[in-house]
Amino acid sequence: MDIYELIAICARNGLNIATEEAEMLAAYAELLRVWNAKINLISRKDEDHILDSHILHSLVFRMPNVCDYDFSYKKVADLGTGGGLPGIPLKIVTPAIQMMLMDSIQKKITACGDMISHLGLAGIQAQWGRAEELARKPEHAHAYHAIVTRAVAPLDDLAKWSQGLLQPSGIIFALKGGNIQEEIARTQKLKFVKKIEVKLLDLIGFDGFVNDDKKLISVSI
Repeated sequence: MDIYELIAICARNGLNIATEEAEMLAAYAELLRVWNAKINLISRKDEDHILDSHILHSLVFRMPNVCDYDFSYKKVADLGTGGGLPGIPLKIVTPAIQMMLMDSIQKKITACGDMISHLGLAGIQAQWGRAEELARKPEHAHAYHAIVTRAVAPLDDLAKWSQGLLQPSGIIFALKGGNIQEEIARTQKLKFVKKIEVKLLDLIGFDGFVNDDKKLISVSI
């Protein structure tokens, strides 16, 4: 996939990407590739599929047929961001979002900070630490409207870690694959969880996610 194919698929699914945003997404893909040669941010076998396997995957949050949440002017934390996924692509196509990238591995946060700087992005920061520890700090405790994450842990663990970071009536959006019925069942038993919704990532013009049984899980607390 090249950047033009990515733009076309996004447009077919209700997300129109401006030229400047497309250029930044392409630049980010190259930065991610360069940093991946230094530290393990994504699988080496995925380096030729950054646009489809990682960036397009991150952009589904802005596709109305998948997610109808309005991220504009919201404070959002990306848990276990790794190389800035999904947070950096989401920020690029949602300039008004306030994004906080979180990861427990310092060198990944260093890489994210460097990429943010190279891209000239404002309104996005990278924070080192575990979610449950950061939730005890005043600047992060119940500070976020939403959490976004890509399959970094079982859903019930994500819910427990996110509770202290989210504002009342906050929501978690987790990109997951495969059979997650047991995770959902455990998460539904948590007293603070109000609702769980599952949306299959069935994009118009791209069948890669549905073939891999990828889903967007939303957990309302």
